[in-house]
Amino acid sequence: MNVPAYNVLAFGLFFGAVVVFVFVFLTLIRSHIRYLKEISKQVQKISNGDLGATIHVRGKDELAELSQNINKMSAQLRTKFDRERELEQLKNELISSVSHDLRTPLTSIVGYLDLIKKRESMDDQTLDNYLYIVDSKANYLTDLIDELFDYTKLTSPDFQLQRNEIDMKRLLQQVIGEYEPILTREGIEIQTNFACEWYAFIDVEKMVRVFQNLLENAKKYSEKPSVLEVNQEIDEDSLVISFSNSINISEKLEVEKLFDRFYRGDESRTNVNGSGLGLAIAKQIIQLHQGEIRAERQHNKLTFSIKLPPNTRKP
Repeated sequence: MNVPAYNVLAFGLFFGAVVVFVFVFLTLIRSHIRYLKEISKQVQKISNGDLGATIHVRGKDELAELSQNINKMSAQLRTKFDRERELEQLKNELISSVSHDLRTPLTSIVGYLDLIKKRESMDDQTLDNYLYIVDSKANYLTDLIDELFDYTKLTSPDFQLQRNEIDMKRLLQQVIGEYEPILTREGIEIQTNFACEWYAFIDVEKMVRVFQNLLENAKKYSEKPSVLEVNQEIDEDSLVISFSNSINISEKLEVEKLFDRFYRGDESRTNVNGSGLGLAIAKQIIQLHQGEIRAERQHNKLTFSIKLPPNTRKP
């Protein structure tokens, strides 16, 4: 039986279309399979610890969206891992530093208490001196533990500032007013220059801590008699507060390390008590406010400058 020529032609066209469809389909599938294998390979690398590994994003289909999400996840895991490693390193450094700082006063306390218990050939004056030393060392330990607790809390990823609106000029005047009698007794005169008004949304309690730490630092290390200059001004829409005074400290002072934990500037000054955490705490508080704090030395004058960004100012 003869098949009409048009039927043969139609069948040929249909068969050719099927072949082309299958070829195109297999080509596309093969491309997607290769892409899926590449995605699987990179995911395997990430699961094996290669955090931060990325997948080349191709096209704009569902696989491309999947690749973007995996890249985002990988970057987040890397950031989290680096942060956890940094915190672990900080914890180890703190433990090491605290162990060293606790050991010295504890050794003194134990030694003097042992002498007091023996009471051999000890007059009342000697006993009072020993008790005074034990008391001062115990107070130092208490201050160290309190500051260590505060620093640990401030560096926690979960810590949140409690912001309120405050007049920075009035706040600074209040803190200085509380410290002025103390500094005056030490032979330190305070001169202020508040050239601007600045209402800010800040954590008032924490900012007061910053000012107190800087004033306490001036009390410990200023030349006596001397003048402590405190200025407040606006610089390019940012608030700048500076504390500047003549210091009585070794030429070996490393300004860039002043904000490091447990750095005291001059280890030879054993008569100056301090945990070495005060400036580190101040820096952490300012950074939590997205601000900057830095130290600059010119000859024997040391200036601490705090810069608060425009976003802390009341709209």
